[in-house]
Amino acid sequence: MGGAASPEVLERFEGIFPASILQIWRTVGFDGFANGRHWITNPLEWAPAVESWLEGLELPFPDQRWWCITRTPMGSMQLWGEISGPALSIISVFGFLYPDFASHRDMLDPVIRERSGCVDLLSVTKDSARDDVSRRRLADEGFKKFGSLGPGEVFALVPAYCLTGRLDASLLAKEPAVAHVAFLGQRSLFTGGVSVSKPLGQSAVQDDCEQALRNLQFTVPVCFAVPRAEDVVLCPRVPRLRSTQPDFGSETKLFPC
Repeated sequence: MGGAASPEVLERFEGIFPASILQIWRTVGFDGFANGRHWITNPLEWAPAVESWLEGLELPFPDQRWWCITRTPMGSMQLWGEISGPALSIISVFGFLYPDFASHRDMLDPVIRERSGCVDLLSVTKDSARDDVSRRRLADEGFKKFGSLGPGEVFALVPAYCLTGRLDASLLAKEPAVAHVAFLGQRSLFTGGVSVSKPLGQSAVQDDCEQALRNLQFTVPVCFAVPRAEDVVLCPRVPRLRSTQPDFGSETKLFPC
């Protein structure tokens, strides 16, 4: 389904990723698992999608390069920072970006860093988007409708959710994976650590919570979460918002680490 990891790719990321990640690449390459519900990605191939989401964005981490190491059928990405490790995930359908400050701190421990490479590559996370009416997961509906997913494909809402505000399984289509996720990144706007999808005709939002909430009404319902101390320090003007829509579901490891 996918491709082998070339010697050039392995050499390119030696010393950047833990040895555990490189060993998994040597063993299984860049491929889909769990019947296409989990994909180990080639970071170089997915670099345009990552750049589309992060270009011009000030993250609450040290300046570094970020790489996509896994993705879901709907195009959500787990990113690995060259300093912070698996500290950033992007839920592409909703336009949400989730920093993980605990993972960033854990990278100071070489043992945890090495184990994180194995765990993050082999843990399956379900896509959270559900049909507005049936409440069935859109990824499940995609597999039911199309049967399978190729290594260069994602299930996509056409037109995208950020343009319609609709989660409708009848809008599902297969789209080129990297190009579609990059497109969703171009349609998203981030405000002080809170991710906001831009509705049609909406001008750039102001950097304050009130404006962010008004924009989020066009996309997904939100509720306030109690801010953690480190979040207040890193993003003092914006309380953390958590969507009531995404429920990341259970994680299962493909292989023991």
